[in-house]
Amino acid sequence: MDNLSDLKLFVRVALTESFAAAARVEGMTSSAVSKAVQRVESEVGAKLFSRTTRSVALTVEGERLLEGARKLLDDAESLKTEFTDSLDEPRGKLVVSASAVFGRMWLTQRVLSFMCRYKYVEVELRFEDRIVDLASEGIDVAIRIGELGDSANLVARKLFDDVIHTVAAPSYVERYGHPQRIAELDAHRGIHYRAQNTGRLFPFMFECNGKAVRRTLDPVLIGNDIDAIHQAAEAGLGIAQLPTYLILDSLEQGHLVEVMENVRMDKFPYSIVYLDRRLVAPRVRAFVDFLVSNPPSF
Repeated sequence: MDNLSDLKLFVRVALTESFAAAARVEGMTSSAVSKAVQRVESEVGAKLFSRTTRSVALTVEGERLLEGARKLLDDAESLKTEFTDSLDEPRGKLVVSASAVFGRMWLTQRVLSFMCRYKYVEVELRFEDRIVDLASEGIDVAIRIGELGDSANLVARKLFDDVIHTVAAPSYVERYGHPQRIAELDAHRGIHYRAQNTGRLFPFMFECNGKAVRRTLDPVLIGNDIDAIHQAAEAGLGIAQLPTYLILDSLEQGHLVEVMENVRMDKFPYSIVYLDRRLVAPRVRAFVDFLVSNPPSF
């Protein structure tokens, strides 16, 4: 294969199943990506994609090429890493993904500290509330919150365990009472979070006798932004469940009070994940080690 750049674009289109999506990831035009794929097709002498106005799918030949191309590109990246990086001086671009509020409130400051220590690493931060595909979106590391689902081809390391607090404003508690048992929640108003990537409504989570219990309250407000839920809780609209890193100041200043303390879920995991490769770039290894060694103080 004469041009690894063209081959990389072919792989990106195959993984994203879209010329437009591949172009966005690579910062190129769809036309440029299409021409690169055409050059690969001309070189191998086969049509690699079946194209329609709505979708892109690999042909049989494309499937065969994809398997070999990914291995070839991984080997090329590993070889480049051996010559351009060292454990003492990691360098190169690092793409980091995290949820928006967590990224702003916890991760950004640590990224800045990391960059002060490793001056040859360039970081791109992508903050959005969805589960990203590291391989197809060109992401080096991502922060995952909660239990890990499908983690095939990923390496995961735990960052820390957070606490999920059930909270309400003092004005709400004064008006509606301070619930202590799960059965009492039927009489209360809930502020619930809806996941942006799945559209799923998140239930409240509790721990009773070592077992997880989920409960959906009568929702007075549903939001797909955790900042909005935080503000609604402080305004006295209803009961919400929020992580420590977000509401620590609100609890200390009395803007929120905790309810249901006796069934609080104390171990809500935060993990950092990266692609499982034969050789991990030193910049990725250094960043993961840096975050794991700098957990929050709460």
